[in-house]
Amino acid sequence: MKRNHTLLLSALALLSFPFCACAEKWSDLSGAQQQILAPLSASWDNLPQSEHKSFIGIANAYPKLTPEKQLRLREQIKEWAGLTLEQRHRAREKFTAFSKVPEEKREAVKQMVREQESQSSKR
Repeated sequence: MKRNHTLLLSALALLSFPFCACAEKWSDLSGAQQQILAPLSASWDNLPQSEHKSFIGIANAYPKLTPEKQLRLREQIKEWAGLTLEQRHRAREKFTAFSKVPEEKREAVKQMVREQESQSSKR
């Protein structure tokens, strides 16, 4: 669960970047974009256009990432695709709240969340 929280925050950070490319349908994406965004293929046509833009930007930036970051990104996309709309909404809210935390306090907040998740998973 600890890792999932970190992955979601990272994915949300990427989704917050504005990108100009846009596709209305899955079939409009290039083969490379489809390969990277494959976990989203079933729900792509139902995603908001704002998510299309963000995910296309992510897919376009993907080749420039290190192999480790590429792997992490693929895991994040797969995890995001598996979330319900409610879970995505809560994840966005958490990201928004976290982004307001001063940078020097973020690590402490992450540690606090890890501890809370650890305690709740023991119940």
